[in-house]
Amino acid sequence: MPRIIVLDENTACRIAAGEVVERPVSVVKELVENSLDADAGNITVAIAGGGLESITVVDNGYGISQEDAPLAFQRHATSKIKTAGDLYQIGTLGFRGEALPSIAAVSDLLIKTRIRENNEGYCLNIRGGKLIEEGPVGCRIGTMVTVRELFFNTPARLKHLKSKATEIGLVNELLYKMALINPGVGFLLTHNGRQVFQSPGSAKLLETVAAVYGVNVASVMIPLEYEDNEIKIEGYIGKPELSRSSKQQITTAVNGRIVRNLAIHAAIEEGYRGLLTVGRYPVAVLLLKMPPGMLDVNVHPAKMEIKIETEEKVLSIITSTVRKALGEVNLIPGFSRVVPGKVSLPPSEEPYHLDLSPVIKAKPETKPISHLIASSGSGNLSKAEELKNRSDYKQDSIKVVEKPVQPAQQDNGEQQVAEAVLNYQSSNFPELRVVGQVINMYIIAGSDATLYIIDQHAAHERVLFEKYFSNLQEGNAEVQYLLAPVNINLKYYELELLSQHSRTLKALGFVLEEFGRDAVLLRGIPADCSAAEAQQIIMDMIDVLVETGKLGTAELNYKIASLLACKAAIKGGDSLSIQSMQVLIDLLAKSKEPYTCPHGRPTVVSFSRQELDTMFKRT
Repeated sequence: MPRIIVLDENTACRIAAGEVVERPVSVVKELVENSLDADAGNITVAIAGGGLESITVVDNGYGISQEDAPLAFQRHATSKIKTAGDLYQIGTLGFRGEALPSIAAVSDLLIKTRIRENNEGYCLNIRGGKLIEEGPVGCRIGTMVTVRELFFNTPARLKHLKSKATEIGLVNELLYKMALINPGVGFLLTHNGRQVFQSPGSAKLLETVAAVYGVNVASVMIPLEYEDNEIKIEGYIGKPELSRSSKQQITTAVNGRIVRNLAIHAAIEEGYRGLLTVGRYPVAVLLLKMPPGMLDVNVHPAKMEIKIETEEKVLSIITSTVRKALGEVNLIPGFSRVVPGKVSLPPSEEPYHLDLSPVIKAKPETKPISHLIASSGSGNLSKAEELKNRSDYKQDSIKVVEKPVQPAQQDNGEQQVAEAVLNYQSSNFPELRVVGQVINMYIIAGSDATLYIIDQHAAHERVLFEKYFSNLQEGNAEVQYLLAPVNINLKYYELELLSQHSRTLKALGFVLEEFGRDAVLLRGIPADCSAAEAQQIIMDMIDVLVETGKLGTAELNYKIASLLACKAAIKGGDSLSIQSMQVLIDLLAKSKEPYTCPHGRPTVVSFSRQELDTMFKRT
């Protein structure tokens, strides 16, 4: 007796339903995609009981003819492709021919549809995969599908669903994303007869962003675009102040299809490198278009995943496009935090003029920071004057500028990563006049009708980071040789690591010499470093090398430059003179990315005249 049998159609449909229809949102996705494939300009989704009682999707697309309607419920019956060769040129969202029969196999489904050429439509009622009723019916042009009693015949699937609130929340999020990637289509979502969401369908993406996230969020979204012979990218990305705790608000679509691609998300996040703190993610809507032949969309039953033929190139373009867009705008966050909500934008008005010239005198014991930042390009003090101000170098060190160290060679991929880290010069940073210092941590400055507060440690950290990162790329560090070298005891593997990365250390300004089997002599240190800090910095760098040994050269350089900048930067609690603060602010303004420290914390925040007036009840 044969052990292998051919499954009957009903069983096969239920198995397919297990792949395609996981929960109510899966039904909505498949039906809405069918509506989009039918060129619908308006789509209404009505949900009852979280989708378990009923789901109705109505569109004004071109509908299904009377002859084709019954065929639409047979497995692998589709109007989207005709031969296997068409799989390499997919231009529609659906193509498998499994959505309708899979949904009908686990629900009570009613469809009414009419094409423009006919005066009447056609109706089918299918329950659990069995045809109950069919025939002509009066209806509008387009298609209406109602799904009732979802999973009535698959109780195991029903048991594992979440609460009704959770299920409608998933549907809501899906419709948000569908609207964002199809701004020319008007979407309407209702739940138990109450309107939940409506998009304008105006074909203007920013208006759809405002409908989804609110006007306040839309006001701090940045447009981006890129186009070559094969790839086109358009969309909006949020300023760093608009960050979220998850990746849920990153919406990406390729050729009109929502995709779940970790590599694309990572490329977007790479564009924000250094602008977001750890664990924070941007709000973004990216619409990519490319020839269908470059894609394989037949890798997942729910069509949520794709493969891109030239993925590395596409990812590099995404990162550089995001980076370029961020570099063209002012990223200083305002005091008023942006939160989701449909709040009207504040009315525009003529700015008031505020005289914010320095009025706060520095304390007599203020500590100048010129010795720390002059070598970054200020040119205000000579090196001799800088060293004179440094008590920690009066007896134990002298300064010798060593010839630049040639950087290690990088392959093209590593060079692209390095360029993505620092690849634009900000031209939107305001010209600030220092007013004074608050609690020896924050610098107060002004420009026109705006008050600015600068985190002195974060600002100096940014300045030093860019110098150190440049040194690692170009090998042009200044070295100060110590009169009394420092003996550092190390473990065997630590010595090996330092030996492997000797070029990196020398490019930063560290000069090490072997001293027995388990020690090195530290003879030279970076010009901005103190002898007291140097030994701890070396040990911290070893920890970084251990933790990030598999990283590429550019990524490792980023981490090392961040570490060194953090250690060498002035600290909160250091009292500074007005002159020193102004030098620091001027250097920050010349930085490539002045808005955040390398760890993503903001260097500066602003208070507009209107925000100050509001706080003091002047409005």
